[in-house]
Amino acid sequence: MPRITMEDVARAAGVSRALVSLAYRDRPGVSAETRARILEAGAALGYTPNRIAAQLAGNGGNTLGVFLQDLHNDLFADFYEGIVEVADAGSKEIVLSIGTIDGSRDVAALETLHQLRVDVILVGGLQLDDEAIRALSARVPVVCVFRAVSGVDSVVSDDRFGAVAATQHLLDLGHRRIAFLANPPGNVYGHRREGYEAAMLGAGLKPRVVASSYARHDAARDTVALLDAHHPPTAVFAHNDQAALGALDALALRGLRAGQDVSVVGYDNSSVSRFPGSALTTVDVDGVSLGRSAAEVALLRLDDPAAPARLLNSTPALVVRSTTGPAPQQH
Repeated sequence: MPRITMEDVARAAGVSRALVSLAYRDRPGVSAETRARILEAGAALGYTPNRIAAQLAGNGGNTLGVFLQDLHNDLFADFYEGIVEVADAGSKEIVLSIGTIDGSRDVAALETLHQLRVDVILVGGLQLDDEAIRALSARVPVVCVFRAVSGVDSVVSDDRFGAVAATQHLLDLGHRRIAFLANPPGNVYGHRREGYEAAMLGAGLKPRVVASSYARHDAARDTVALLDAHHPPTAVFAHNDQAALGALDALALRGLRAGQDVSVVGYDNSSVSRFPGSALTTVDVDGVSLGRSAAEVALLRLDDPAAPARLLNSTPALVVRSTTGPAPQQH
């Protein structure tokens, strides 16, 4: 049975949708007689108002919708922390919607935010293509984070630069067999792979790319296959810290020491990479600062809806810890 909407009630009562909204929120501007007729029509149809959406709609420019790809990746927690700082300072409400690492819930999660009538949506880790994001931004303002989308407010870190720096670090340590655990095939986040390939080709070396996933256990499996192959790599550069932790798991399974037998580099500098037990060499994108910047851009968009799309691009920094070291001597 199709869901009864406010438009259905408006048609049945012979009034506008706006009047139905006012009636259900018990706002001024509706006579007692008209309100009674609207509620009676709604009851006859079996209409159930969305109380949360009504409450948020009454906030008028005060609600930020936030989409996060995954709760397993600490980078998104850092990103959210930055958003909260700015939202709290500006007395803004936040509505959070979570996707999945394979992108299968992206559309549903975004539709939930739209139905709740948030005033702007900040998206972190969205896997929809650029056209889909532009279409969404035509319905509600969007701030795209971690990737730049033409015509849409975007807050990014220079992933190509960061990946070149990480790969060059391994090259400077004498590594020549450097494998890259890449994003899933067809993924829209490809600049880290591009940076790795550019650095390898610049050193006269053939890139060794393995399409992996965002899941730690998949990265561990893929790294085990690399370690068991003929001419295994002496270093593994992973597309994010979660995948790098999977690579460390694989080393442990094979009795190898990170930073001595095989070097491992991650990307993001998420909180888990900083734990003493991980001490992961990684690239710091400063997720908290990205969150702050995204929230500030969102507030600017609410203040000036007609302004040209903004692009903020920050430069990441390599953080060297104990999981990288000189290439082992070849015998």
